[in-house]
Amino acid sequence: MNTPAHPLVSVIIPAYNSAQYLPEAIESVLGQTYPHVEAVIVNDGSTDQSEQVLQEYQARDPRVKVVYQNNQGLPSARNTGIQASSGQFLCYLDADDVIQPEKIQRQLEYLLAHPEIDLVYSDYTRADPNLQFLTEELIQIRRFSLREAYVYTNVFPVMSALMRRTLADRVGGFDPALRAAEDWDYWVRCERAGTFGYLPGLFSVYRIHGTQMHKDYELMLKYCRMAAAKNFADDPRSYRRMVGSVLWWQFGLKMQQQDRKRFEALFTPELLRSALRMVWEVRSLKDVLLIRSIFRHGL
Repeated sequence: MNTPAHPLVSVIIPAYNSAQYLPEAIESVLGQTYPHVEAVIVNDGSTDQSEQVLQEYQARDPRVKVVYQNNQGLPSARNTGIQASSGQFLCYLDADDVIQPEKIQRQLEYLLAHPEIDLVYSDYTRADPNLQFLTEELIQIRRFSLREAYVYTNVFPVMSALMRRTLADRVGGFDPALRAAEDWDYWVRCERAGTFGYLPGLFSVYRIHGTQMHKDYELMLKYCRMAAAKNFADDPRSYRRMVGSVLWWQFGLKMQQQDRKRFEALFTPELLRSALRMVWEVRSLKDVLLIRSIFRHGL
């Protein structure tokens, strides 16, 4: 299918009780230097002021399309947004994150110049709840192929990418059974079905705040196990490596929360249990050391 000179880009924004952050997410879409965009916001049964916020934006700008549904969870909301969208290119944006003004233009130019590429991803920054800069996150994969990297980590957050609708059609939607790790599962399937490209640049912002799901360790682990079992059913070692990587990441988060010296913290009962659990899950000292090396020195 031929691509028009100025194709429409659909930015899918699932929203559940996100009124506090939603205006910044929408403004970041409407403020793109590439004008041919639509913001497709799915109100997933919000009970806060999200509906009022969305009505105001929908009345103000015809590029805003709002879809309402009963609360069904993040994967279902994204799928509803995909179905309601009209663009030949898709970007996913969570309601508490933002994209930089040049994001769509730069990544779209890349895809139009590289017709063999189905999805392009870029770097991003982390910010505090007020969007004040914290860190640069440069996606550098040196030691592994992208497919191998996905065994150990969710390589980039959802708003980092721009993809062709044709790839989304081939892969199918986000898995509604996964209340967490649904994006990791989705990108693994996309990578197997298409070709990814990398465009350097800090084009999106991931906001860190207190209500994010990844801070529920057992919930995250449960759904990461499901995603690993689904994608590595015939590869038990990769399954164990994926689960082990999640446990190591959680171990690192717990270490950061300790108010004592690092060496002393290692011997607290909770961290000892966490470390031993990771070793037990991986069942290979070589793989444990590999995962440790990845988290220290990168992919």
